[in-house]
Amino acid sequence: MSVELTRDGAVATITISNPERKNAVDAPASKEMAEHIHDAAYDDSVRCVVVTGEGDAFCSGLDLAGDMGGGSPAAELEHGLNAIASGLIRMEKPTVAKVPGPAVGAGGSIAAACDFVYAADDAFFEWGFTNIGLAPDTGATYVLPRLVGVRKALELVITGDRIDAEEAVELGVANDTVSAEDLDSFVAERVETLAGRPTMAVGAAKRLVYRSHQRSLEETLREEALAQETMIDSDDFAEGVAAFMENRDPEFEGQ
Repeated sequence: MSVELTRDGAVATITISNPERKNAVDAPASKEMAEHIHDAAYDDSVRCVVVTGEGDAFCSGLDLAGDMGGGSPAAELEHGLNAIASGLIRMEKPTVAKVPGPAVGAGGSIAAACDFVYAADDAFFEWGFTNIGLAPDTGATYVLPRLVGVRKALELVITGDRIDAEEAVELGVANDTVSAEDLDSFVAERVETLAGRPTMAVGAAKRLVYRSHQRSLEETLREEALAQETMIDSDDFAEGVAAFMENRDPEFEGQ
């Protein structure tokens, strides 16, 4: 199997490729994917990152029949699947999960860790860790309660219940669902918009939203104000103001 990083202008796409096993990832592949995410995060020319799977699946989680790595389970998770989740959440540019089919176990967690999730109408999500006697990982217990609430998150990770694409949208796990044949064009349109947004402001928005659960109102307001001090000095703010005054669409450069 492999995890490939490709570039198309300002958009980086990370594709999990193990179609015979529904894009399950083994330990080496998870570390490779974490490295790709790190590289995209620190490449200033990348302004949007798409994560997807080859063929008709997104990712079926850890490949239990594959290479499990040579370290302890905790160490393998730290440098692999957990690094993927934290890298996506902390990346200061928009991340998109394009979900053409099943997103199961760690695959469901990887998709949910992205800022935007677009799924084919026949896709489904499932966090079935307890089905095989494992605890949830890959950030599932961090992301899911924030998306669906504590009670529903507990139900999903304890029962391993499957949710289809429509229910995923209703719960807030996914942003939208479209037919499988329209998924590529639908996501391409969304990604074009996201890649054209002011990247520094997007990064600040992500930081503020994700950390708001850990802050008081006063702390949140102060962090918003500090972020604005930085944004006001950016080239994109100057362009945004100029475009507003000239009654035209802004052309942000991500600086």
